[in-house]
Amino acid sequence: MKKISTLILITFFSFAFSQTYHFDFLTKYSSTNFKTKNIREIVSYNNSDDFSYYLRLNKTKEDFTASLYDHEKNVEHYFSVKETKINGEIRFQFTYINTAKLLTSTLMKNYRYEFSEISANSPKVVSLKIYPSKRAKKPINEKEFTLQKANKNLIGLYRSEWLHEYSDDGELQKVGNYFVSKAIEKYKTVTCEVVLKEYKNVELQIVVPEKLKM
Repeated sequence: MKKISTLILITFFSFAFSQTYHFDFLTKYSSTNFKTKNIREIVSYNNSDDFSYYLRLNKTKEDFTASLYDHEKNVEHYFSVKETKINGEIRFQFTYINTAKLLTSTLMKNYRYEFSEISANSPKVVSLKIYPSKRAKKPINEKEFTLQKANKNLIGLYRSEWLHEYSDDGELQKVGNYFVSKAIEKYKTVTCEVVLKEYKNVELQIVVPEKLKM
């Protein structure tokens, strides 16, 4: 995997500022659906000291947008994105569109999580099973993570709603200083393999307007 020390991204806004989000780490995961063979790239910008928010890029043939998820405030900020390249350096211009409340399920509060270690060797492999209730015997979601050593605990960089909910209880912090290099996810009849293709240190900040468009 190619690791780049610094990638400078620039954002422009023309309105009053209220909150600034800082990002210092980029991850690019490739997800392959075993059944349909569909492949999609998942690019996220993160704060390695605060996993409560992250930015995800959404690029298609028709448009280029970004979503900033803030789980602490339970909101999602939407942006349109313009990409340019100057002297080989990629720059993004983010234009704020609106904000929406994140949809949360009260059912997830009753879920039971079972975390276990499959292999303690290098690479380290762990599993996470999610059950729909405290007494359920059959998991509704299963994950197997292959972990690589890091200088701090970066497991939270693997952006999954299931993992985000589970990380709140602090169990993942006990695993140690690792990041997720590969994951196998099973949900009902769907199985996906997710592989880390690239990671970079970055310098990016985004400021949302004082008056949000809800």
